[in-house]
Amino acid sequence: MFGFLKKAKIGKTEEEKRAESLPLTKKVQFEPLSLAETEQQLEQDMRAVLQFAPVNYYATKNRYLLCTFYYEEDFSEIYMRFELRVDDLPRGHSRMYSIDKVLMRDILRKFGQNINIGE
Repeated sequence: MFGFLKKAKIGKTEEEKRAESLPLTKKVQFEPLSLAETEQQLEQDMRAVLQFAPVNYYATKNRYLLCTFYYEEDFSEIYMRFELRVDDLPRGHSRMYSIDKVLMRDILRKFGQNINIGE
């Protein structure tokens, strides 16, 4: 009856569907930036993510930028997406970015995590 009040569902892109079908995920948190600012920096240079300040989830649960990696076990295919979180609830997300294994390794090193990428 009140079908006009329902929110229209926006379909996922092929890239998002592919990323979410990958078997492994890893999440890290950064100091909050607006999504527009985040995307603008990443459009200019993908390695700009290395300038983002890492944050401890337990110290700042009220507002942070969540970075989720979707990847294959051999790191042959890696996608990254940012999501602004406020009070642990999503407040929007960036588009999906395809990255290489070297960039993923460098990002995770900022958090004290080392992965063997086979180089």
